[in-house]
Amino acid sequence: MRTIASSLFIVLFCFSAKCQFYERKNRPLMDLNGNYSMNGWILSPGLTYMWPNKISWLGGQRKEDTVARGRIGLYLEIGRYHIFPEGGAFFNYMDYSIAYKRLSGSEEIIDLKSKFKKNYVSGNFNINNIYQLGDRHFLQNSIGVNIDYQLWENGTPSPVNTKKLLFCIHYRIGYGIKLTEKLFVIPTLETPIINLRQWEKGKSTYGIFNNSRYRPIVFSCRFAWLKSPSRANCPPVYVNPGEKAKQDQHFME
Repeated sequence: MRTIASSLFIVLFCFSAKCQFYERKNRPLMDLNGNYSMNGWILSPGLTYMWPNKISWLGGQRKEDTVARGRIGLYLEIGRYHIFPEGGAFFNYMDYSIAYKRLSGSEEIIDLKSKFKKNYVSGNFNINNIYQLGDRHFLQNSIGVNIDYQLWENGTPSPVNTKKLLFCIHYRIGYGIKLTEKLFVIPTLETPIINLRQWEKGKSTYGIFNNSRYRPIVFSCRFAWLKSPSRANCPPVYVNPGEKAKQDQHFME
């Protein structure tokens, strides 16, 4: 079932990308004819939540004597984006970043309550599809990977079944708003699709204590800025074949 769920994510992602490829009815979100640089900075503050997972086909466990609870943690990400030539086809841009995140939760068995607070530095890479909904609104689907290294951990008692290094494939979905000609804001949700660490055996949730599994949820608000290129670093100008032929003819006269 985990394979089916992962496949559905990919099918929906590709369907959205295909629709965007064939429907170009709105005013473009960005001018690709040299007025803006094809790369820039992103900043994403946000929050995390460890959702207790009791859905068996998603790798969860259900035990009547165990009460698992998620806790809110902080998230902060900074990175760079690169727009693909001509705005891309299915994937429109990529980004890479470094982030700090805290994952926190608790488990209660009868009178014994255990807590964990795990703090990570995270490296992220994503490829992104933009499905335009209007002149200033769009849906963003992203597939990416993250490598998380645990900086420190607090828990009472000490959590078991944990590792310092985590590696997973994740999915992000966001709703984008073009606030100004140069500023985009994209509230985004992220969750793992599959964990590639051997101790998780391919699950998309994290086992922290003996009886509980948790799904990391990251809510962030991405700010992305367009910038005008310097005279010494002008990006290429993309034109359609008809316009290029006219330019070539002009230069040959």
